[in-house]
Amino acid sequence: MIDQTDIDSINKKYFEIIEKKDYTVVIRSRDTGHYWCLVEQEYNNHRFFQISHRHHSSGPFHLQKSRPSVGSCCEYIRSHDLYHAERKKRKEERRARRRAELDEKQLTR
Repeated sequence: MIDQTDIDSINKKYFEIIEKKDYTVVIRSRDTGHYWCLVEQEYNNHRFFQISHRHHSSGPFHLQKSRPSVGSCCEYIRSHDLYHAERKKRKEERRARRRAELDEKQLTR
């Protein structure tokens, strides 16, 4: 069962807790706005959390990873957010280059 110690390990400045149930907590990353569902599982007396992810408030979650604690789930999510931000930055740079190339072609005509 997810207890107060687990909840306290979530950085409230980085994450917003959307919903908490006995074995599930849904959080939202303030950086990307993505939603994450952490579901506590047990196998052979070992506790772990399955991480599911979605980009918007509606729609289904898709399974992402498993981690041994809420804290390690939060670390994984932060690394995913960094990756997502870097990917978005590269995409914007590509778009800007393409726009500049098109503008240059139109000027030389």
